[in-house]
Amino acid sequence: MVYDVTRQRYYTYHATAQFITGSSMKVPIMLTFLDMTERQGRQPNAEEMNLLTTMIENSNNDSASALYYGEIGGAVGVASYLDRIGITGLIPDPNAWGWSLISPQDMVNLLTDLYQGKILTARDRNLALSLMEHIESDQQVGVGDTAPNGAIMAMKDGWLPGPDSLWAMNSSGIVTVSQETYIIAVYTRGQGTLGDGQRIAQHVCGTVASLLI
Repeated sequence: MVYDVTRQRYYTYHATAQFITGSSMKVPIMLTFLDMTERQGRQPNAEEMNLLTTMIENSNNDSASALYYGEIGGAVGVASYLDRIGITGLIPDPNAWGWSLISPQDMVNLLTDLYQGKILTARDRNLALSLMEHIESDQQVGVGDTAPNGAIMAMKDGWLPGPDSLWAMNSSGIVTVSQETYIIAVYTRGQGTLGDGQRIAQHVCGTVASLLI
């Protein structure tokens, strides 16, 4: 699913189908955590900031687990937050956050809410976007390595073998070049290799970038 923010147009293909999140689940985990600290009337402490940073920028799974199970109440906590903000197509897994399910439509809607300032305070939105703009290079397959030169990208990828041992791979993000902005979520499943999923994400993201920018 693509939302062309500049022209307020959507482009979709199986946008409501559900896919395994992999590390893209780290975005809802981060947003749920920041909402929790806002409701507690505080900022993340140094240890929590380290967990947020390593979870998003380095895609550290242990950091994600520490926040998911130890801070925000796991699947119940994420589901409660998403329900309050009207995101209905994400099903958090209580036992393995990476096997949660989401639709491309819901990821685009979640990123759109973040971009447009509909969720979190300005300070926390800027924090979330800054972390997503500093993803390490080997985690930028799809949105990141096909974006136009000079683009600002707030993104997150995810990949893992599913319960069927076939690969799920996805890439989502907010891309801005000059006055042009688009929000994209590309999810794949049932791929024989991780490379197959990555090539699909690169093809779709690259095509969108070339046509919109």
